[in-house]
Amino acid sequence: MNSPDGTGRRRLLGSALALATTGWLASCTANKSGRADGSRRDGLSNAVDPVAYLRTSWSTDPFARCSYSYLAPSTLGARARTLLAAPVAGRLYFAGEATSSEAPSTAHGALESGRRAAAEIINDAESGEHIVVIGSGFAGLGCARALSDDGFQVTVLEGRDRVGGRVWTRHLAGAPAEMGASWIHGSSGNVMTKVLEETGDPSYAFDYDNSTGEDEHAMGELARYEKKLEDVEDPDTATVASVMPRRPSAALRNALNINYPLDFAAEPRQLSVTATFEGRDLKGPDLLLPRGYDRLLAHVRGDIPVRTQQVVTGVRHSGDGVTVTLKKGDIVRADRAVITVPIGVLKAGTIDFDPALPNAKQEAVHALGAGLLDKLWLEFPKAFWDKDIDVIEWFDPDNPGLWSWWVSGYKAFGKPVLLGFNGGDHARKLAQASDDEVVDSAMKALHRMHA
Repeated sequence: MNSPDGTGRRRLLGSALALATTGWLASCTANKSGRADGSRRDGLSNAVDPVAYLRTSWSTDPFARCSYSYLAPSTLGARARTLLAAPVAGRLYFAGEATSSEAPSTAHGALESGRRAAAEIINDAESGEHIVVIGSGFAGLGCARALSDDGFQVTVLEGRDRVGGRVWTRHLAGAPAEMGASWIHGSSGNVMTKVLEETGDPSYAFDYDNSTGEDEHAMGELARYEKKLEDVEDPDTATVASVMPRRPSAALRNALNINYPLDFAAEPRQLSVTATFEGRDLKGPDLLLPRGYDRLLAHVRGDIPVRTQQVVTGVRHSGDGVTVTLKKGDIVRADRAVITVPIGVLKAGTIDFDPALPNAKQEAVHALGAGLLDKLWLEFPKAFWDKDIDVIEWFDPDNPGLWSWWVSGYKAFGKPVLLGFNGGDHARKLAQASDDEVVDSAMKALHRMHA
């Protein structure tokens, strides 16, 4: 995970990207929020029974299909991001965290990419042209705002019934429960930090080292192996797993999980070595937002109108402009289009491009992975854990990596809430489980931690 000075990696940690609808814990339907039923769970103490929860499931969200992108092994390496970002025929422009070379997998990388796409259009087009922007996350809204401010006519289409994409602030026990992006990563010289300053909202400098439960021996063992990453001959095509022992100890597997699935949203076997080099230039502490990320999103949006529940199924471009087809049959015509959908949507092929995207761009889509990192927010009657820590780490020898990293909402927000993460294989397995099963799994881990 990131160190407090920002030197380490960067991630959304739950951006990725979430589909959490209102419901009750007894329901078998996944992806929801609700009130706990108050019943005892396998002999757990009442002191740790949750009273409410919020659960994310990015892989089942048709408008995300992932949390954020990662570099899979390929001959393209980091060029996959620049190829994905490249305009097509002066009609189609691309933005989103997956197109960011400087800060991939982050909210501020998404915002920067949207402003970059807007600058490309401003350079190519005449003021007053009609631009359709697909997606209303930071990339889409940042692009739309810049274009509108420069005199362009802008239409923003959003498939969901809400604005924000993979930024979605809900509330639990009065605390901002971020279903997607949680932190401003690398806050020094960061465009999102400037947005924060413009809003005047407070922030909380998160201290990753203010933790309990870390296995220093396992982390030290992992650090020795990670030094070998720097010496890999072809880091673009080699996997992180190829540098690690074939049969790691349970403790080392747990450390691997904390450093990779919970950071990159992918397993070591899925990550290229080059992926681990991304984001190293980010500086400054990571910030949590006590008043919520949605306030920054609203500030970027301004008065830009957004047409929600507009599911895009096709994008056609020609010398005359672009035609966007919607699921319900409507058509939106414009001079140019900006595509800001997540890499998971591009990989799924749910949007038909006519003509097909150039081979180089299709190769870029293939070279980028669709990572998964899911969250479970739990509200308790009172905090039963150390109120002065930021992070709780946990090693389950029977399931290394499962529920291995928790954030305390008490230190940052003064509320009795815990935020648990699962990434990679664990997240995909839990995505198929019922709400009861997910909450029970988490509570068993918490009970064992505090027995």
